[in-house]
Amino acid sequence: MMRNLYLITKEDLKNLVKNPMWVFYGAVFPFLFVTILGFLGKDGYGKEVTSFDYYGITLMIYSILSSGMTSANAFMEVTIQKPNMRIVYAPGSEKNIYLSKIIASFLFTFGCHLIDLMLLCGIYHMRIHAIPQILILFALTEIFSVALGVMFCCIFKTEAMANQILGVVINLLAIFGGLLFSLDGYGKVIRTISYISPAKWLVKATFGLIYDHDYSWFYPTAIGMVFAIIVVVAICNKTFRKEDCIC
Repeated sequence: MMRNLYLITKEDLKNLVKNPMWVFYGAVFPFLFVTILGFLGKDGYGKEVTSFDYYGITLMIYSILSSGMTSANAFMEVTIQKPNMRIVYAPGSEKNIYLSKIIASFLFTFGCHLIDLMLLCGIYHMRIHAIPQILILFALTEIFSVALGVMFCCIFKTEAMANQILGVVINLLAIFGGLLFSLDGYGKVIRTISYISPAKWLVKATFGLIYDHDYSWFYPTAIGMVFAIIVVVAICNKTFRKEDCIC
C-alpha cells in the first residue's frame, strides 16, 4: 500500500508542477498580492512594523487557506480523470486516491509558500521569529486546507461545486479572521464572533510569536488544527466513492 501511495503521489505532484496555472496561483500570485498591498499600505504603518510585515503574514495565511482550491482541481479536474481511472482499476486500496491528492497538494503548495516567504524576507525584510513554530502552524494549516478541498470533492462529487462552496468558506474564514481587514474596532460582539474562525487563531498565534515571544496561542492553535485535520480526513474516508472521480 505504501509503495502504491508513493507512486500515485509522485505522479500527482508531477501533474501539479507541470501545470503553469497552478504554479502561478501557488507561488506567483501570493507574492504579487503581498507586494501590491504592501506598497499601497506602506504609508499607514510605522518603521517598526511595516505594511510588508503585516500583509506578509495575513495574506500568506489567506493563501494557505486557499490551497484547497489546488487540491480540489488536482482531485477532479477533467484532465485528471483518465489517470484516476487507471488508479481505480489497479490493485490496491482506494484510499490511495484521495490520500495521494492530499499529500501531493500539500507538498506542492507548502513548497510554493515557503519560497514566497523566503522572497518576502529577502526582498522586503519581512520580520519573522520563532521560525520552527510558525512553520509548524503553517504546515498544519496547509494540510487542513488541502484536505478540506478534497473533502468537498468527496461530498459534492464535482470540482465546480466543490470550488464554489470552498471559495465562500475560505472568504468567510478570512473576513472573520481579520485577514483582509481587522474586526477589532467593530465592538465586543463582532470581536468575539471572529474567534470562530481558525484564521483568527493563526493570526493571534503568529503575531504573538513574532512580536511578543508569546507561545500561549501556539499550542491550542496547533492542537486545534491537528483535530480539524483528523475530522476532515475521516469525512473524506466516509464519503469517498472511487467511481466519483472518473465520471
